Amino acid sequence: MDEPHKNALALALDHHQAGHRAAAEALYRRVIGQNPGNPTALYLLGWLRFEAGFAEEAIALLRAVVALRPATAAGHIALGRMLVAQNEVLAAIAPYRAALAFSPDEPGLAGELAQALCAGLGLIRGVLAGGRPQEAADALEKIGDPALLLPPLAAEAWFLRGRVAKALHEFLAAITAYERAIALEPGYAAAHLDLGNCLAEMERPNDAERALGRALAIDPGLKEAHASLGSVLLFAGREDAAERCYRAALAIDPAMVVAHQNLAAICRANGRTVEAREHRDAAYRRQNLFIEAAGRAGLAVLMPTTAESGNVPTKFLFPRHRCTILKWFIEYAGPDDAARLPPYDIVFNGIGDPDAALPAAAPLARFLAQCRKPVLNAPAAVERTRRDRLAGLLEGIPNIVVPAVLRLEPRVRPGEGIGERLARAGPSFPILLRRAGSHGGAGVRLVSSAAELAGIPIDGAETWYAAEFRPYRSADGWHRKYRIIFIDCHTYPYHLALSRHWLVHYVTADMLSDPAKSEEDKAFLEDPEVTIGALAMTAIAAIGRRLDLDFAGIDFSILPDGRVLVFEANATMLVHPEAETGPFAYRNPAVQRILDAFGALVHSRTRSGATRVSRWGGPSPGIAPESNTRDHARRERQPA
Repeated sequence: MDEPHKNALALALDHHQAGHRAAAEALYRRVIGQNPGNPTALYLLGWLRFEAGFAEEAIALLRAVVALRPATAAGHIALGRMLVAQNEVLAAIAPYRAALAFSPDEPGLAGELAQALCAGLGLIRGVLAGGRPQEAADALEKIGDPALLLPPLAAEAWFLRGRVAKALHEFLAAITAYERAIALEPGYAAAHLDLGNCLAEMERPNDAERALGRALAIDPGLKEAHASLGSVLLFAGREDAAERCYRAALAIDPAMVVAHQNLAAICRANGRTVEAREHRDAAYRRQNLFIEAAGRAGLAVLMPTTAESGNVPTKFLFPRHRCTILKWFIEYAGPDDAARLPPYDIVFNGIGDPDAALPAAAPLARFLAQCRKPVLNAPAAVERTRRDRLAGLLEGIPNIVVPAVLRLEPRVRPGEGIGERLARAGPSFPILLRRAGSHGGAGVRLVSSAAELAGIPIDGAETWYAAEFRPYRSADGWHRKYRIIFIDCHTYPYHLALSRHWLVHYVTADMLSDPAKSEEDKAFLEDPEVTIGALAMTAIAAIGRRLDLDFAGIDFSILPDGRVLVFEANATMLVHPEAETGPFAYRNPAVQRILDAFGALVHSRTRSGATRVSRWGGPSPGIAPESNTRDHARRERQPA
């Protein structure tokens, strides 16, 4: 620095220290005007302008200083302090780190960096709580590698990395981050809790149970861990243990919504209908809209839903990493709730079971009357798939058999049993007897005679179905149940299950017991027409058109004469990919074709902004509550 500039700066500094800011500023600016790259003048002017309240200008001046003198600690320290003073703690971390690199023994500097890191991690927590995971991920980059931090901060940084990855639905990365946090801080109960939830998402229930157990061992009052463990146990079918967990959560917080939700499912599945209703009311009167945020910006889907299950299993239809789901338990909605909904792009009617429609019918009809977004699965089309209405809906389609079904409403005369009503109007024995709203074969009884029926304890206060049983065992001794999915009325094969028993369910059919079973399933997926015949495929296609739904499916078999025996056809069909390394991985190309077709349909309708014109005249009310069968409760449980 030349002598005149040095003298000018010395005089300016005297003015500055004496409080004569205007004179000092004039001298600083004169030096900078003559030598724009003078770091001392820029540094001193920066502090003066910061003291005068012009923080943005001051920070810009200090950035110029560190650009000119990157290996000098003073500029980095000043910049970091200014940024902290402006609550820009995340931006302050880099200059503090640079200052420590050049001046590691600077008194108090390490403490200032630690405070900035703590404050930054706190800000990231707030961003995550606000539902902005990508912003939190960007902020974590400013924190840097957690391995470079001291253990308490490192554990917190790994924990937040796990939270961000979890929010972005990157569960493997989240699991790794939580494990790193726990390795540094074994008593971190929240990390064990989140680890358990991620393991549950990855369908590793045993590992999830262990992680959640550790969380509760550390903090028995952690209500979320009780509820999450309940969800894991419910998924595994251990309903009694799950119920104990939910009740433990409610003992801590009687208003905990997720515990009431899942207890309602358990009570309904076990016939405790009054208690189930109490828990549903406790949950949904408090909250009827639940937002499952996408990991990143994408499609927002409003999904009217019923509180009693029977909803379409949509976990894989709408990918969670790019679809935000606004799950709206519409039967609990108030008249003004629709006006308060967050923005959404499309409506998917998530109520797939037409039984017991009344609770959701009126509010859904009111909403759809004013909705201007495209709607998938019009309620009117769903309503016509009720078991006792299906034969009428499909009447006239060649080469199909739809067994007669009688709907047995709750008794109206004291002492009147199902047997008496069947004698008056029902199909002849043998019959299949099931509670209305049940799915997945849960509770279905094959009843051969009136005498056998009389020995079955039946709740006469509930609605039941009695369906004509049609034998369908093939000549080789196997019962075959096929499933085909309809996307916008087009057919896509989903699976074939073979069993020696008349009640065929893919999960219990033991498809691995004979390689020939999987080979036949694979052949069906590759070319269903060759497997079931052209006449049957033509009939199935006609059924899809008659259902007139955007998403639906049919379970059926093929009779010896080639006709299609229809078991059920509705929107409650589960579609899910198999484990990539599992024995059923061969099914995934067929599954992906279904998911791709549905994704293309959603994209097309969202882009066009139009609802497909229905041959039945558009949306109408009549949507039914779901079943809450054990199978449904396991696969559609509410996570904690």
